[in-house]
Amino acid sequence: MKRVFFLTILFVFPAVVFAGVTGKITGIVTDTETGNALPGANVIIEGTTMGAATNLEGYYVILNVPPGTYRLKTSMMGYATYTVTDVRVYIDLTTTVDFKMKPTVLPGEEVVVVAERPIVQKDVSSSRMNIGSETIKNMPVQIVEEVLTLQAGIERGREGIIVRGGSANQTVFMVDGLLLNDERSNIPYPAVGMSSVQEIQIQTGGFNAEYGNVRSGVVNVVTKESSRNRYSGIVTVRYSPPAPKHFGPSVYDLYSFFNRPYMDPDVCWSGTDNGAWDGYTQRQYPHFEGWNAVSEHTLQDGDPTNDLTPEGAKHLYEWQHRRQGDIKKPDYNIDVGFGGPFPYIGKKLGALRFYLSHFRGQDMFVFPLSKDAYTENHTQLRLTADLTSSMKLTFTGLYGEIHSVSPYDWQVTPTGRVLRIQEEIADLLNSRNGNSILYMPGYYSPSSIYRAMFGTNLTHMLDPKTFYEISLQHNINRYNTYKMADRDTTKKYEPVPGYFVDEAPYGYWGYGETGIDGMIMGGWMNLGRDKSINSTTSFRSDLTSQINVRNQVKTGIQIVYNDYNINSSTESPSMGTWTRNMVYSLFPFRIGAYIQDKLEYEGFIANVGIRLDHSNPNTRWYQLEDYDKYFRAGYGNLIEIEVPTEKAKPTLSLSPRLGVSHPITENSKLYFNYGHFRSEPASSYRFRLQRESNGLVTYIGDPALKPEKTVAYELGFTQNLFDMLLLNIAAYYKDVTEQPGWIFYQNINNSVQYYKSANNNYEDIRGFEVTMSKHIGRWLTGFVNYTYDVGTSGYFGLTRYFEDPNKQRDYLKLHPYQEKPHPQPYARANIDFHTPGNFGPKWKDIYPVGSWNLSILADWRAGRYETYNPNDIPGIVDDVQWKDWYNVDLRSSKTIQIGKYAFQFFLDIANVLNIKYMSYAGFSDRYDYLDYMHSLNFPWEEGEEHGNDRIGDYRPDDVPYDPLEPNPQNDPEIKARNDIRKKNKSYIDMPNIKSLTFLNPQDIAFGIRINF
Repeated sequence: MKRVFFLTILFVFPAVVFAGVTGKITGIVTDTETGNALPGANVIIEGTTMGAATNLEGYYVILNVPPGTYRLKTSMMGYATYTVTDVRVYIDLTTTVDFKMKPTVLPGEEVVVVAERPIVQKDVSSSRMNIGSETIKNMPVQIVEEVLTLQAGIERGREGIIVRGGSANQTVFMVDGLLLNDERSNIPYPAVGMSSVQEIQIQTGGFNAEYGNVRSGVVNVVTKESSRNRYSGIVTVRYSPPAPKHFGPSVYDLYSFFNRPYMDPDVCWSGTDNGAWDGYTQRQYPHFEGWNAVSEHTLQDGDPTNDLTPEGAKHLYEWQHRRQGDIKKPDYNIDVGFGGPFPYIGKKLGALRFYLSHFRGQDMFVFPLSKDAYTENHTQLRLTADLTSSMKLTFTGLYGEIHSVSPYDWQVTPTGRVLRIQEEIADLLNSRNGNSILYMPGYYSPSSIYRAMFGTNLTHMLDPKTFYEISLQHNINRYNTYKMADRDTTKKYEPVPGYFVDEAPYGYWGYGETGIDGMIMGGWMNLGRDKSINSTTSFRSDLTSQINVRNQVKTGIQIVYNDYNINSSTESPSMGTWTRNMVYSLFPFRIGAYIQDKLEYEGFIANVGIRLDHSNPNTRWYQLEDYDKYFRAGYGNLIEIEVPTEKAKPTLSLSPRLGVSHPITENSKLYFNYGHFRSEPASSYRFRLQRESNGLVTYIGDPALKPEKTVAYELGFTQNLFDMLLLNIAAYYKDVTEQPGWIFYQNINNSVQYYKSANNNYEDIRGFEVTMSKHIGRWLTGFVNYTYDVGTSGYFGLTRYFEDPNKQRDYLKLHPYQEKPHPQPYARANIDFHTPGNFGPKWKDIYPVGSWNLSILADWRAGRYETYNPNDIPGIVDDVQWKDWYNVDLRSSKTIQIGKYAFQFFLDIANVLNIKYMSYAGFSDRYDYLDYMHSLNFPWEEGEEHGNDRIGDYRPDDVPYDPLEPNPQNDPEIKARNDIRKKNKSYIDMPNIKSLTFLNPQDIAFGIRINF
């Protein structure tokens, strides 16, 4: 009892397991000669305390088995012991192992066989994938998100993975069943290192009733549980040398878009329109009047302190543009895991064992902002103890940090999102303040997120067929988007003899200041702030029972309590219109209960369940009319003091779930699932009250919003081909309603102008997926998948209300908006070539040509459609298409076993073929984009401009610009010249920012992985 009490005190911190992370083994034991059932046979999993005895029908079941590979042994008096090796258990699935025991009179006789793994998993009634650590280690991937996006129906977005068209906040991410979504926005936090991964399960539809607050995908990562009697570990280091993340010259080059007008001696003194540049070149760069004119202005402005010669003005420009942000640091990942029996006290505390993992990574930005890289680190500790032979206690602790830059320049941060994807960072420059963003480090605010999670789970096997789980979890998320260090305004630097300046554009300066060329160096910078803290405490209790051979029933209850302390703002000491805030402190909660039954028959397996959810905003909210005076400046700051409130109404939702699998033969099955899935809107839609510094309300939420709802259907077919390949075809439809959006209100004199949230958006998503996989092979494994989906979205009612009837009538002339985008199918393939470990000649216990691996990942995506309508012809929508996107990555590796140590040396190459794909970041502004589009020859154009161009077609670097000649008379000589131009693409007016027109060139990384 002391041991139980001590461990309970040690592990019970606030924390929840949201779903099953184990599977079960079942089967029948019979006499091999008579075929009769053998009651009373003992079936055990070797190396564990798990096992069961057969009933009168010879049936046995072992529940709550962690995923992995096991040896299963059965024994009975008068029969030879029967052992089955390589028994694979998956999360939430049934592994069937039948025994045919041989009578014997010889004690100690044993029969050993290798389990045959079914290629078609009969009890899966939805699209799901289980990926083991052995499969992952050979792929050119570094983080879990990259593994997930290899699967059909999954894409990577700016905030996380997108599953079958559903946004990132519709997917839950769990580690050992513990939820890692941030409840502020429900965005997943995929903090798990590859070193600790045992298995990853991805479900893209048909979730059981036990899953709540989810609508699109469920990702469950099960980490390694250490051995009771030995230590093991893994160390992975991956290093990518410093290199540009774009094609072309440096964006800081003297002849780059931002610098050439000021540095090119042909124009910098007398201006870009002095005749030295042709008309095309002038359009490619900003206009500049020349340093002579700038000098003249300083001499005639009546201020003798700023007088500069032309040379001095140019030197001052060079000082104010001295930042050199070319990448000098490497990208790297360090992933370490180590575990085993807890030293000294482990044996006394229920075979207490631990697994500790740490991940640290750095991804340099394509150009630096207030930080020069996205960096992340997280550490996880898992402790496991057997309180008794039937009780297990598990504790998981996680701490992580993210350091990056806020993408918001003058808005509050409704979700706390930070920058990571290179395309999004590069896109920042195509604005009128691009030079300030490039040369002033503080344009965007630096941002850090600190996360912690503590969870514990108690599992108690009441008997071999029944167990319960009690779980607690506590998550804390701390945001810090902050003001950088103040500018040193001491004028101690002398870029020009006798002309002293401060350190601008470095450091924070909240007041308007411009450089010698007009570049912003203060005021509009570093506006964003976020000091929010939100925590989530969850409790869950589940009971699972194998009632009989056919029915496994699971039921449970879950309570989630949130503590939101949101404090997001923008701050400017010089401009009140740039100062606003979003502050609220609330404690919403929800309660969920479910019951589900897994029915298993020979030709019919079904998962049937129902879920009840109660969502309570737990607050009072303000009773305001649509055009209430308290929305106005001067009154908004009185809302909490003077406006009456009423209790916000809770919601109650009932969600049925059904999944059916029909094995047609041993090698094929049909499956179908249907369900209602709901999730709470992001807290910003429910509780937001955003005001300007003068009290003007600009956004107000609605705590009584209904949960977002998805009704999903899926029909699939799975077929084993030649006992080598698995074919899966799935079609799905998702009816999405009650999604939140913002509705604008404006009174008659414009003193009231704000947005209010409402459940007014909808979406229909439909598509199909085809996957062919080969999971077993001595020389070759891999997969290929294809996804086709399309969505239609729009809104109900109106999105703008005007007190002025004339404005309202003008608005009502518009039809409700409905977006009907073209489908954008995509496909992925992985081919994994490998040599067996004992292949080829042997040299000093090493096989030089054995254990080689070459893993190739290929991606394709159809180009998206856009509208290009320069003549404003009514009804023209989506008439041009981008080029298709292709990419190939690979990893080549060699594993060497020396004693208990396995060394894997690997080489990763991203974008192996060095393919160029055009980025929006290359366009300096809207006019630059239109110039490029006008130069292309589309299929619907006529005459010489008729062609088959797509957006993304480009003129090679070594081909000078040479536009097509007009040829209204169809002159054969002009046509011949134009044909040459069309062949070499010389007519294309390329984007102005050449350095960022093409991103993500070929990248090479080296690494080593050590297992012991």
